[in-house]
Amino acid sequence: MTLLDFVLSLALTLLFEGVIALVWGLRKQDLLLFALVNILTNPAVVLLHALFPGWAVTAALEAGVVLVEGALYQRLGYAVRRPWLFSLCANVFSFCIGLAADLVI
Repeated sequence: MTLLDFVLSLALTLLFEGVIALVWGLRKQDLLLFALVNILTNPAVVLLHALFPGWAVTAALEAGVVLVEGALYQRLGYAVRRPWLFSLCANVFSFCIGLAADLVI
């Protein structure tokens, strides 16, 4: 795992989940919150996934991310509608894109 792997993973996460954020209606400070939340969670998940590969760990990590991000959106979001559902949808979408890419490559 290289620094480039971390940067690429974060960039793709911000891109794919960012589309969901815009469609969901996030604007201004909520988009900044979205970026900061993902900057906090994505590298940790990528590192832990690399250290402990496997479906059970991946499922636990993804569930943890949904919970942490949902809580942060609810607590710190300015106008994030249904923050828990937003967190779930954004992360499921991003995970599925990543899974599809892994299957193709």
